[in-house]
Amino acid sequence: MTTQGTLPGAVVVGTGFGLFTHVRALREAGFEVRAIVGRNREKTAQRAAPLNIPLATDSLDEALADPAIQLVTVATPPHAHYTPVMQAIAAGRAVMCEKPFAKDLAQAREMLDAAEKAGVIHALGAEFRFDSAQALLRRVVQDGTIGDPLMFHRIYQQPGGDPNEELADWWTDAGQGGGFLGAFGTHMIDQVQSTVGAITAVSAILRKLTPGRPHQTSDDYYTVQFETENGCQGVIEAALAFPGPFVMSAKIAGTKGAAWIQSGAAFGDPEEVWVQDESGERRQIAMPAELVNAAPTPFPVSELIQTEMDRWHTQGFDVAPYAKLFGQIKARLEGRAPPLPEPAGDFRDAAAGQAVLDAARRSAAERRWVEVEKV
Repeated sequence: MTTQGTLPGAVVVGTGFGLFTHVRALREAGFEVRAIVGRNREKTAQRAAPLNIPLATDSLDEALADPAIQLVTVATPPHAHYTPVMQAIAAGRAVMCEKPFAKDLAQAREMLDAAEKAGVIHALGAEFRFDSAQALLRRVVQDGTIGDPLMFHRIYQQPGGDPNEELADWWTDAGQGGGFLGAFGTHMIDQVQSTVGAITAVSAILRKLTPGRPHQTSDDYYTVQFETENGCQGVIEAALAFPGPFVMSAKIAGTKGAAWIQSGAAFGDPEEVWVQDESGERRQIAMPAELVNAAPTPFPVSELIQTEMDRWHTQGFDVAPYAKLFGQIKARLEGRAPPLPEPAGDFRDAAAGQAVLDAARRSAAERRWVEVEKV
């Protein structure tokens, strides 16, 4: 537990997304980032220097020798999550792991079981639970405003950048957990399960739309139809590069109306949440002050931005939601009530999401509906 007047220490594992987002968000949430871990000590030190991180190392054990470090955040590629997560658990530290969580459900269960047996705080990098509009939409649905959820629809289509620009090796390799379903679909899956209930069956399409990248074996487009345990049905769809305009929509219909997210009244305004009742009347739901996020600010050290993925991760859209996620963890470390009623995802949520991910991949391969394993 943190001593009064001191900041809890954290170590970030990963010098890409971890460096660009975790470091900034941890500091905003009131953590002291005391170390960062990468694969190459010299390169890690070069990347850490502009951010004034005291220890840059290629050894998580070296960082964990610092007793002030209470939280380990893991932002390595998904196939490399297991080892640092298990090291953090063995050291008795709280741990927050990125998504996609594991290589498969069996590995996800192993990490969940280890964390629960050790009694450590564990969290999933589902930061968009704390996106302003998504959080408010969840509140609207769960407080019964639209009755029992019947249909959930979420679509997201990026027009794409340079189709020939290289992505990280793991991202384009299905064998290493790459692909848009894992990278972005896990957020959508978590939104469904935390808003309308556990997904019990799926029917999925996975494919590659982007020209170029001839060695890519992972998907950059997915559609997943689903059913939940409480009878809600729906579809989530997303594309990394679908030519034409940018498309984004989130709608939920229920027995007493519907709720949705829409763009603000003027260009650049924050997203809004609206509802329609049984009579057809529409109204905007006011955004509670505690859910408002600051406007994103780009990563300040431009010389560290080297790839297409770096450009995605340095726009700053997920820093404020991540700071709220870390704020929830910090409250638990300090033994006090969390500042927001929205729960941070944990390893049980991570394993449940992995079960859906595995089922969707199997469905796409076998071209049929697949039941989702219970966690």
